[in-house]
Amino acid sequence: MNQFENFPVKPLDDEAGLRAREIWDSRTHPIGSLGTLEEMTIQLARITGEPMGDLDKKVVIVMTADNGIYEEDVSSSPQEFTYLLTNAMANGETGVSNLCACQGSDVAVVNIGNLPFGPYNDRVIQRVVREGSNNFMKEKALTKEEVLQGIQVGIDVAEDYIKRGYKILGTGELGIANTTTSSAVLAALSKYPVEDCVGLGGGITSKQLEKKLNVIKKAIEKYDLYNQDIFEILSCVGGLDICGLTGVFLAGAKNGVPVVIDGIISVVAALCAETIAPGAKEFFFASHLSKEKAALGCLHMLGKEPLVHLNMRLGEGSGCPFTFAIFDHALYALKNMGTFDSNAIENTKLVNIRDLDQGDDKKND
Repeated sequence: MNQFENFPVKPLDDEAGLRAREIWDSRTHPIGSLGTLEEMTIQLARITGEPMGDLDKKVVIVMTADNGIYEEDVSSSPQEFTYLLTNAMANGETGVSNLCACQGSDVAVVNIGNLPFGPYNDRVIQRVVREGSNNFMKEKALTKEEVLQGIQVGIDVAEDYIKRGYKILGTGELGIANTTTSSAVLAALSKYPVEDCVGLGGGITSKQLEKKLNVIKKAIEKYDLYNQDIFEILSCVGGLDICGLTGVFLAGAKNGVPVVIDGIISVVAALCAETIAPGAKEFFFASHLSKEKAALGCLHMLGKEPLVHLNMRLGEGSGCPFTFAIFDHALYALKNMGTFDSNAIENTKLVNIRDLDQGDDKKND
């Protein structure tokens, strides 16, 4: 038994969702014709209890951590890049930093497990559980206590931002070799063929890809991963960035705050959160479809469809600002479109597009 057993998930407010749908259906447009823009705001209303809420304060929480499996030559980047990119991100110089700056959202950079390559600037939030994980080919990546501590760090950081009035959270990560740890966790949870769980990450050679496949296959056998619970899987082959992001997702579900999924590491953490707290996924929104091989299958395990396809594989939380912007557009339209009554339009003469689309979906099932 640990503190995350029977983790509380806030009940959804179905009445607020129905009210949001009614408001959309009163707006001057063929009913349902704004598709996902309507459905995402209706789900947002169920999460927050506000039919026409706002998301004026937004933050992408980025967990940074080094991974001992780097020793098995599964990454083309030097390990010190985690440290260097952590500072660069905190200085506003990486991809997600600029995408967020353009969109008007904040970035929280959390050092949860970096190796000590040098000093950090004071913009980096220091919540180190340990300095890098173990090489899981030699021993378990983390102790069970470190896994639990890492998840708690994510919850604590997220709840701090929630208490400060932030209304939507994005999730991102930095960590050389973390697509190996996330692929291993995914393989264990999904029982998909390992080949379907492993991709090129930030870019590796064909020889390194073969090594990546082999270490995960060996780890599954070494730790009997198909027969372990989520905490043991994270202990055996996980990373602290995944643990921290799992906590961010759990905090959103507990507090009724939407959380945005980014790429493969982020979606694996979302899957971990749903495994710990069934129903948590109702608080999650997918952003883009990562180019990483397993991204779509992992999203489908959560019942999520990506909002955009941009052929990105950067990570960092880079898909989250786009989702924030789409939410802003959807909420603005919900609040400001005219109504059928104000435009003297008889809506009973219009076909309900939503019902037709749902009928097509049922035919395709």
